[in-house]
Amino acid sequence: MAPGGKILIGGAAALLILFLAWVFIINPLFGANSNGSPNKSGTKPELTGQILDAVNGMPITSASIKRDDGSELAKADAEGKFSIDKLPANKTNLVVAAPGYNLLPLPTSSEAAKSIHLSCTVLTGLLLDADTQQPIANRLIFSTSGAVITDDLGKFTLSKVSEQTKITVQLGGYEKIEQTVSLSNLKDLTIALHSASFAGSLLDAKSGKPIPNGVVKTTDQMAISGEDGKFSFNDLPHDANTVLKVRASGYKLQSFKASELAKGAKLEPFIMRAVYVPGVFAIRANYDALFAPYLKMAERGQINAIVLGMKNDDDGLLWYDSQVPLAKDFGLVKDKGTSKEVLMDIPKILAEAKKRNLYVVARYVVMRDPALAKAKPEWAIKSNKTDAPWQDDSKLTWPNPFVSEVGDYNAALAQELSTLGFDEVQYDYIRFPTDGALKEVQYKPDLNWTQLSENETLRTQTINSVVKKAWDVLRPSDTFLSLDVFGMSLWHSDDNNIGQQYDDLVMLSDYICPMVYPTHFEQGTLDQKVYPGPSGLYPGVIIEKSGVYANMLESKLKPIAKYRPWLEDFGLGTVKHTPERVRLQIQAATNTGAWGWTLWNAAGNYSTSVLGGVVKVSNP
Repeated sequence: MAPGGKILIGGAAALLILFLAWVFIINPLFGANSNGSPNKSGTKPELTGQILDAVNGMPITSASIKRDDGSELAKADAEGKFSIDKLPANKTNLVVAAPGYNLLPLPTSSEAAKSIHLSCTVLTGLLLDADTQQPIANRLIFSTSGAVITDDLGKFTLSKVSEQTKITVQLGGYEKIEQTVSLSNLKDLTIALHSASFAGSLLDAKSGKPIPNGVVKTTDQMAISGEDGKFSFNDLPHDANTVLKVRASGYKLQSFKASELAKGAKLEPFIMRAVYVPGVFAIRANYDALFAPYLKMAERGQINAIVLGMKNDDDGLLWYDSQVPLAKDFGLVKDKGTSKEVLMDIPKILAEAKKRNLYVVARYVVMRDPALAKAKPEWAIKSNKTDAPWQDDSKLTWPNPFVSEVGDYNAALAQELSTLGFDEVQYDYIRFPTDGALKEVQYKPDLNWTQLSENETLRTQTINSVVKKAWDVLRPSDTFLSLDVFGMSLWHSDDNNIGQQYDDLVMLSDYICPMVYPTHFEQGTLDQKVYPGPSGLYPGVIIEKSGVYANMLESKLKPIAKYRPWLEDFGLGTVKHTPERVRLQIQAATNTGAWGWTLWNAAGNYSTSVLGGVVKVSNP
């Protein structure tokens, strides 16, 4: 008691009085809680309860009570409890819902609502191989609600599945699949995976024999057929109608459905019958007068292909407006591209050729390229006397095969010509020089011609490396690669001292094209008792023996490249040219199984009288 007779209430006692006032006087005025206490209006809610997991008894905090229109009437709290002030008139359409659980009609009696147990939505399914219809056992399946492993029968069960649950299956050897669950079909879900591995085979349409070394490709993958003609992809999304492109040496470029390839796709052989067309004939200024006659030859069925010169053989300048940076930067195009009349209209040439089923080969010299040697003298073969670019007997300079950029430049041209739409790119002059003061040649500070002449391996490896750059560029494309080599490279086992090793080059190209010109073989190549005089007098014999050698090497090496020789349509020295000599060469090439031939005449004049009987063959 305080002085003066007054009673004082301490701090603790005051707090106790305020708490009691809140409990008994103030709180009832603000309504009921989820345990059934009065609500804001002071009345008790009509229905309260708690929603629990049927398996583990844990509160389901994501649960809610929903009306038939999907709207929410009440929501569970952190303990899974809910309260409804007043139930709607139609109580039968109220449901208890939670993601991953089965819907349950809302119990409207207070006793039943006290503890509502929801069962998980369960998805059962089967994982199958779509191709074999066999179950895929012991593999992991992912979903947004968890992950499970299929049993020995390929069956699986997912719990707590909702309408938004996404199932993902990504197995090695199969295509990835993602599937969103439909709650209306939970009991009967089958996931069929298509194998990502794919196998097929390539066959010759005429003989039925397997085709080795064929390229089967999609936009970003390719496979190579083996000696048995079979190929396979480890990871190729596909169905029966997936289309793949097939490119094989000696055959037309074709496309097949996956279903056709799986059974064994049949490729049509392509036997080329071609003539060489000097590049200057095809420039705009000469197109009608000099190039159109070859189109007429195609219309008459005399040829089914042309080999078109893309570089000038004597100066190395390009007959078309190349966009290869080196060609543009150093003016390696005729007239530096300033005059269209001296350049080819390539789209027109290829369009007119296609109308006539004419296969077009883009040929160009590689190592005899004065334009490149002049533009980049540091890339040229040097003279050990002057340290200036070395010249051959024709006063022409040569790029140095040991300079990697030389190979890069020519490979870039090959890629460009492929993109422009040529059916084939042909490399000529893939060799070291053969004439001139060779003893003055200096390739590197520590390598001159004398040293190189004693090292065949170095010579062949160097030429092979130049060729391989084009091979790597063109192999995945729709464009074939062919290589011109000396005729004697077929007859000899060495590289003829110029780096052309036949055995190597047939593994780095689609076609190998020896220039087996009978007049170029030395007298004495044939038995002089049987074939006296110059070898050029026996054109059929030279070509036949060349074919025999090619077949022997084919059997021994199992090469990629097909044998397709150059034949001469000219005379030389004492050998007088006649159309009959051309006919004999063609006949011999055909009889020995060559995959076609190309006639050479530097002036572009051909013995059409012996071509009239040639059966017209469409291009690949």
